[in-house]
Amino acid sequence: MAGREMKLVALLGDPVEHSLSPIMHNAAFRHEGLDMTYMAFRVTRQDLNTALDGLSVLGAVGTNITVPHKEGAFRWVKRLDASAAGSGAVNTILFREGDPIGFNTDIYGVKMALQDLSPSPGKAMILGAGGAARGVLKALLEGGFKEVLISNRTEEKTLALVREFREVSGGAVLSVIPWDEDPSCRPDLLVNATSLGLDSNPFDPLLMKRIMKWISGGALLDMVYDPQGETALVSSARKRGIRSIGGERVLLYQGVSAYEIFTGREAPVEVMRKAMANPPVSGGEAQ
Repeated sequence: MAGREMKLVALLGDPVEHSLSPIMHNAAFRHEGLDMTYMAFRVTRQDLNTALDGLSVLGAVGTNITVPHKEGAFRWVKRLDASAAGSGAVNTILFREGDPIGFNTDIYGVKMALQDLSPSPGKAMILGAGGAARGVLKALLEGGFKEVLISNRTEEKTLALVREFREVSGGAVLSVIPWDEDPSCRPDLLVNATSLGLDSNPFDPLLMKRIMKWISGGALLDMVYDPQGETALVSSARKRGIRSIGGERVLLYQGVSAYEIFTGREAPVEVMRKAMANPPVSGGEAQ
């Protein structure tokens, strides 16, 4: 209706062109009759702060943050919700009277995915040490995992992550595995929290083979998702009888939590789920 102000919610990341978040959130806004629209914007690392400042000045309701900006968003916000405190990563920002609040709804999304996988809460392994890995690590620690192994191509970043989280690990053992080495024993759960698996960053076949050996008898969570089906990692694992879930489950439930932050309403979960299940043709995306 003419004269009604459309409120903006954004997604900032690089890449964003294949994200299902706009489809999921806009379907929920329409279903609930809200004058809100969700738009995705590709933003480089050096432009993140400018983009966040601009959204705040323009009166946007909030924004979701995807790779590679979750750590940068953590540093930008003025206040942290309990969900983001101690994680070092923010994936949802609520702009409220010039006092932006940062949240980490990935943690809730990971917890919901783990409910489906039901891994033994013994030993987990995370690939990656960036913003997505931070949310995963906090979810695993809160979920009672006793030992977490972390492997990343940049070992210095992995060591810094372990040092930071040891203070809040609750007694869990955190260890670094060099990227080119195998873990000494098989983890109960492996989580891919890297961008490996995106169309622009496919898995090396030799690394894929090593991963399949590591998680034989365990479970796999791939934070990357493919709007048209399974990621290569999930497909490879399922062919070997390994319990596996792609990032679409995490995406849905982190989105449910973000929707409730943006609107103050209970999210129409099934509407959002159905919208995600019928996307236009596109390629892979990461959390």
